[in-house]
Amino acid sequence: MNKAILSFRYPEYAQRLKSIGYDVIPSETVDRFIPYERDHADMQCLIIDDTAFVLESCGRLADILRSDYNVITCGEFIDGKYPLNVPLNAAVTGDHIIAKSNSLDKKVVSYSEINGYKLIDVNQGYAKCSCAIVSDNALITADKGIYRALRNTDIDALLIGQGSIRLCGAEYGFIGGASGYDKETETLYLCGDIKTHPDYEIVKEFCNKYNTKTVSLTPGPLTDIGGIIFC
Repeated sequence: MNKAILSFRYPEYAQRLKSIGYDVIPSETVDRFIPYERDHADMQCLIIDDTAFVLESCGRLADILRSDYNVITCGEFIDGKYPLNVPLNAAVTGDHIIAKSNSLDKKVVSYSEINGYKLIDVNQGYAKCSCAIVSDNALITADKGIYRALRNTDIDALLIGQGSIRLCGAEYGFIGGASGYDKETETLYLCGDIKTHPDYEIVKEFCNKYNTKTVSLTPGPLTDIGGIIFC
């Protein structure tokens, strides 16, 4: 796992990841999405185990991933209107997949059933955007619905305040969209400086609890770029 998929619109994050040693794969442009979502990696690709689910409109990305993954193209009926834009927006942690189940692509649902994943249904279609994975069974979210849905599971969730994350074109962004977790190095990378977030101290404590390192890629406020997918 030495590759990172992220938006091509933010060269500062890509350059920093390259300096750390990652090969950067730029996201594509999905014209059917609204402008500030068109380049978001977490809308275009979902990787589970050795399988990469990729929107059929993202042919270049699919071709790149075929060298390392079994690629399944999907999202035949995507549209810019929510929730038709979120068929791959799912958070995977341990043996759980967190998603709005009736919006999740049927091929992902089928994969989860065949391979023993537990699907946690939430009302938030932007489940991956809303969750920063910290370990196999821990995540950070500002979404109260997701937080409540995880109460009776073995997933430890830290609830943080909403806002304080930039998303160009929207009122605010999400912690999952402003981060990416590299499982091999147990590192949570942040797009911006995590110390600028009002809940930095509890985030730091929570990550320390799971021996997860945090790396702020740049100075300044956190920015939702559609997440970083390490692969």
